[in-house]
Order: sequence, then structure tokens, then C-alpha cells
Amino acid sequence: MNIAEWVLLSTIRIETNVPGGVSTGTGFFFSFLYDENTKTSVPTIVTNKHVIKNAITGKLRFSLQDSEGTPLKGEYVDLIIDNFEKRWIMHPDNEVDLCILPIAYIHREIEKSKKNLYYTTLSMKDIPDTMEISNTLSRIEDVTIVGYPDGIWDSYNNMPIVRKGITATSLQLDFENKPRFLVDAAIYGGSSGSPVYIFNQGSYSLFNGGVAFGDRLRLVGIIYAVAQHTVDGDIKIIDVPTNKMPKAITQIPNNLGVAIHSRKLKEFEKILEERIGNH
Repeated sequence: MNIAEWVLLSTIRIETNVPGGVSTGTGFFFSFLYDENTKTSVPTIVTNKHVIKNAITGKLRFSLQDSEGTPLKGEYVDLIIDNFEKRWIMHPDNEVDLCILPIAYIHREIEKSKKNLYYTTLSMKDIPDTMEISNTLSRIEDVTIVGYPDGIWDSYNNMPIVRKGITATSLQLDFENKPRFLVDAAIYGGSSGSPVYIFNQGSYSLFNGGVAFGDRLRLVGIIYAVAQHTVDGDIKIIDVPTNKMPKAITQIPNNLGVAIHSRKLKEFEKILEERIGNH
């Protein structure tokens, strides 16, 4: 599998039934608490809190592979999950719009049919640390955003939509002193929870002006909001909508998305350690 295929298999479409209709958002696969000795980890799906807020049921579509690891094209399993919102673990900071869904039990259920889930997963090693961000990444980086804008996807192949943009504020800074940054990219409803990658194939520029050869994939953020201005001139940052409910105030997108710094995912590890320790 090449790096581009890996990126395409890293996300999952989240469809929820909420009071008043159906909403869609984006999740991506992330493994926590990797143990080098046992080669085990805690598999999860990551998305925004507002994606699953008030969800009565949730629908997740997983691609499948056979016992030999061969992907089964056009085959998938749709899981309808009750009490959907309550199954997610919320980030402890109310201002950080992130949550995770442990999916080990889903793996076990699918394996009973002699098949396996087919996806790629991120982990802490894919998140750049402070030194890498300061000394390697440019103050202006090209970014790749993967997800399901307006709920659009390739439903037969269970594949997401890929979009490109650039960082509109530096990854080295916290925009307005909060753990977030801006991207210059078209962000639409359904993009909530999309991973923001620095994704390079073949070669890429270094912070010092040099060039490195090879592939690079770094998870730098998670989309959660958009900057918009109203017809009366006010600028607001609002959650990316998950449905197409009419707005009382006309809001005009300005192609600025807001992403949470990926480092905030690290704070889920302590929560998972405590939960595992209590079982």
C-alpha cells in the first residue's frame, strides 16, 4: 500500500439520527496506548463532540478484508449503533471539541464472520512533537484534508473526498491563544472531524530551505469550525454544521477552516489508561 492509499483508508463517514433529521460528519482511525512489547493498542475513531451531539443512533460503514488481508471491493458492513452519543469518550476540556469511540468490540463482532475491518490507523508517532514543529515544519505548509464535505462520498467504494489547502496561521502558534490554527481551504458541512495532514510524496521542502527526498505524512490537526462573516459585517467562528438546517442569519463562508492542534489527542491516553485499569 502506498502512502496515498493509506491516507484514503484513514477516515470513516459518520451518519447520525438526531432530533429533526439526519447529520453527517467525519471520523478517523487512531490507536492509543501502543505497547511495543505486545504490539497491542486501543483502536478508536476520533471526531468532534458536536458531530455526535444529541445523536439517537449512529451509522458507521466499514470496508472489509478477508482472512488473508485482501480487500473485498464493494463489500462493507453498516453498523447501526444505539445510544450513540453516550458511547463516546469526551475530551476533558470543554473547549476542546474532540471525542473518541473505542472500537475493539466491533472488531470482535466482525471477526466472527471470518472477515476483518479494512482501514489504516494513525497513532502518536504520526503527531509531530514540539521540536519537529519548530525546527522542521514551515510557517506556511500545504495541507491535505480528508473527509465527507456535505456528506459527499464514493459510497460503493466507501472512499472519502480529498481537498487541498495551506495553513493560514502558523502551526508553531496557538491562534488567539487557544490550541487551534486556521487553514485556507473550502470547508463545508460534513467536514467536521476531518484529519488535517501534511502529506508529501517523493520530496518536500524543509524549514531551512533544503529539500528532503521520500514521503511524509504528519497529522497536524482536526477540523472543527469555520470562520464566517454575516451580512452585517460581524466575523464569527462557528462549528462546522453537520446538517443543512436553515439559518436565521445569513452567514457567508470565507474559506477559512479552524483546526484543533493534534497534540490535544494525547490527553485521551490518561483517560484510557484509567478505564483499562478499572477493568
